Amino acid sequence: MPLFKRKAKVRSDSMRKYQAILNAAKPMVYHGLSVPVSDHLPLPIIQQIHDDAYEKPELLAAEGLLREGDRVLEMGTGLGIVSAIISRMKDGIEVRSFEANPSLIRFIAQLHDMNNVSNVDVTNAMLEPSPTQDTRRFHIHKYFSEGSIIETDMSEDVIEVPVMDLNTVIANFKPTFMICDIEGAEEIVIPNAALSNLRALVLEVHPATMSRKGMKDIFDACVGAGLYPVIELSTEQVIAFERV
Repeated sequence: MPLFKRKAKVRSDSMRKYQAILNAAKPMVYHGLSVPVSDHLPLPIIQQIHDDAYEKPELLAAEGLLREGDRVLEMGTGLGIVSAIISRMKDGIEVRSFEANPSLIRFIAQLHDMNNVSNVDVTNAMLEPSPTQDTRRFHIHKYFSEGSIIETDMSEDVIEVPVMDLNTVIANFKPTFMICDIEGAEEIVIPNAALSNLRALVLEVHPATMSRKGMKDIFDACVGAGLYPVIELSTEQVIAFERV
């Protein structure tokens, strides 16, 4: 019994520490970025930033694959931290990023402005190959980073968000690198995406909300486009692909 009490105390002390960071409302520093702190930043995200863990597998994979002059297409901007860090990894990087949750756009802009990020363009929209409608239902999650077209037990609201044609964006922007974290929608997007001109792809998969066939379809599409897993840069849910 005392063992469990000690664990509870450690957990309580930890939450008090992160709550104190939120209450102070001072920017945190993450990989050289100033990250504004306010009520939009849930305590679990504050903890990940403090512990040097926020989207770390994606960032490590990107660091291993990015090249100078890459044109990066990001699906799922989140807080804007990943795009900001990627924009500085190599010279000549240009990023186009798409975020479905409209409530995040001003916070992304605040972070990018605070850090003088000028080579990232953010659009409030979802990307979908050959969309059949102008908007799509999007579920707002208790924690913003898990908002998705898929409803879960943690979904709190549903909104309509603009939809743009992914393959038209690819044709116009001509990305060489793609990074995708869209909370399960990858099962719909990746198998029908025009991947043949990409040099590399960093993809976070979400097995809890995907079918096994969907996972197979993703791998088939990547291999069919000449993109193969880079094992040393991949983790359990973040898969790095590179052209061979």
